[in-house]
Amino acid sequence: MNRLLVRLTAVALQVLAAQLAVHAAAARDASPPVPPQKAETTVPVEPAPNSEATSTFKPVPPPAVDLSRPPDPSRPADISKPAGLPNDAELSKPEQPAASSPNPDVKPATAAAPATPGPPPDLAYGAFQRGFYLTAMGEAIKRVEATKDPVAMTLLGQIYDNGLGVPEDKVQAAQWYAEAAKRGDPNAMFSYGMAKITGAGVPKDESGGMLLLNQAAALKVPQASYNLGIIALRPVNGAPDYVTAFKRFSEAAAFNSGDALYSLGILTHDGKGVPADERKAADYFHRAAEAGNLDAMVEYGIALFNGQGVQRDEELAADWFERAADRGSPIARNRLARLYAAGAGIAPNPILACMWHILAKAGGLDDRQLDEFMARQTPEVQQAAMLGARAHGL
Repeated sequence: MNRLLVRLTAVALQVLAAQLAVHAAAARDASPPVPPQKAETTVPVEPAPNSEATSTFKPVPPPAVDLSRPPDPSRPADISKPAGLPNDAELSKPEQPAASSPNPDVKPATAAAPATPGPPPDLAYGAFQRGFYLTAMGEAIKRVEATKDPVAMTLLGQIYDNGLGVPEDKVQAAQWYAEAAKRGDPNAMFSYGMAKITGAGVPKDESGGMLLLNQAAALKVPQASYNLGIIALRPVNGAPDYVTAFKRFSEAAAFNSGDALYSLGILTHDGKGVPADERKAADYFHRAAEAGNLDAMVEYGIALFNGQGVQRDEELAADWFERAADRGSPIARNRLARLYAAGAGIAPNPILACMWHILAKAGGLDDRQLDEFMARQTPEVQQAAMLGARAHGL
């Protein structure tokens, strides 16, 4: 669907460019003709040494991803559903069967045992899912007051932690996490552990926070395993512990964590913690991309284009770059611009090449070769590209 929308945009932009060209031609009729200059239609890019690529175009690999960054304390805590909360139950009553006259020739069947009643609907989390945060808070407070429910306490902590419907309050959030963790909720152990490590709402206590994260990871909280992997890559003293990081990322990847799968791909590609293996790395990138990880979409697109660990497929590479570009990745937008400029894996289109280049530059990624490519285009193509970029949020 995204590619279809882009194709429709391309057609519209080409029509606009043609209209602009007609107006420009009319204006030029009144002035002396200028000898036309032949414009190049591809962006020459020198192939990397030992490359088996048959095209003159080869995407430049993105900058190395630094996995040694500690967790960003400014990033909101994961607000996925805490473990132990049942799915919202269907509240409507089943239709009653129509009454019928008894048949004397039919022996009545033995009555079945009554079904075991399912869990009651989770009104607090149901409201949270729909964005009714104050309602969710009210329902959670009822449960805390009635049963001291630790899962409801964790939900209250998340609401205060992220300022959902109420002013952000890290102190209140930490207090709720602490009480829920004391009562055994795994997600609260993770959240309170992160609060201790970062000093969010409580005095900083890295050793205490690490203890809580390890407890949460043992209880299968994927965010805890992932963050322990990140921490292993940047210990206080000594070299990064890639083996431990790989182990922790693997734990989180078992729950289809896109971030963890991407991290496994980086470590496997670079041979850190495990032997380097392009095929396994490409598989990790593919799984992470399918799970929605933006950086993995770019890495998998590069692997497909260059045939690194997977069968070379320029068209599929362009599709992954386009998905990531639509979601705002400057690297993907730059690679997609190059593909449109060179006509590699996708039909050449100077308008879209310039449009994605403009958007990539706006995201902080310069490209001298694409600057030169765009400078060689007609004013009509440049104007259409700028209009397209503005339509994409420039």
